Amino acid sequence: MSVDWESWSEQGVESAEVRLLGLTDTPSVLALQKLMAHEVRQQSRVSAAILICEHPPSLTVGRDANLLELPTDPRELEAKLLTQHRVARDGGVFLHQPGQLAAYVVVSLDECGFGEAEFRWRLQEAVMAVCKDSQVIAHRQTDDFHAIWGRHGIVCEMGVGVKDGVTSFGVYLNVSCRLDEARQFGRGLKGERISSFNAERVRPAMMPQVRSCLIENLCEQIGYPEYHIHTGHPFLQRTRRVVGTVQDPAREADS
Repeated sequence: MSVDWESWSEQGVESAEVRLLGLTDTPSVLALQKLMAHEVRQQSRVSAAILICEHPPSLTVGRDANLLELPTDPRELEAKLLTQHRVARDGGVFLHQPGQLAAYVVVSLDECGFGEAEFRWRLQEAVMAVCKDSQVIAHRQTDDFHAIWGRHGIVCEMGVGVKDGVTSFGVYLNVSCRLDEARQFGRGLKGERISSFNAERVRPAMMPQVRSCLIENLCEQIGYPEYHIHTGHPFLQRTRRVVGTVQDPAREADS
């Protein structure tokens, strides 16, 4: 049986690669994102990539962050076992934790045929569609590309990086995360209300359904309605990780 390599190559260009990474530490995802960005930039194997995961408790600090978004005493971070990472995206301080769905979108803007501002708008469109599908009443503000609001507060934060025409980072959607922790950092510490799908719906949202809907809408918005889903990545090595003070064997991190 012969392989039609030309047809296979054309299919690769027209479809996105989606990686489901499970619970994965931030440095590992950042390293994998860098690899994906190189492959997209070179158009060697991947034309568009989306990394889907949840993170153990950690903070990322974007280019627009200020001191009002972090506790004044650094020992508070140590007491909460929170690691802090400076990252090459816009936006401020984001708290990451299990129950928050993170989507890192790596795509060439030239290939997509739109600019950075439209890319941000399309990310918002994807999240708004997920909210509607999940029966969450949501809205956005024309002067703020970094969040989507529900009735009770922010349900999604966004941060984007662009280097040599290739995007990185993306959206962080609060599905079932702890809101008491979320209000102690970033926008929450500045007095903005933080919410989640669970809080907005007043009943649990099913993470697999939200994840599937987010993937579909992100791929549609960036111009890759056809996509291939993979579990994990050879770059990552599966290890056990302690989240907080309780280790849950059912939730292993790819790190």
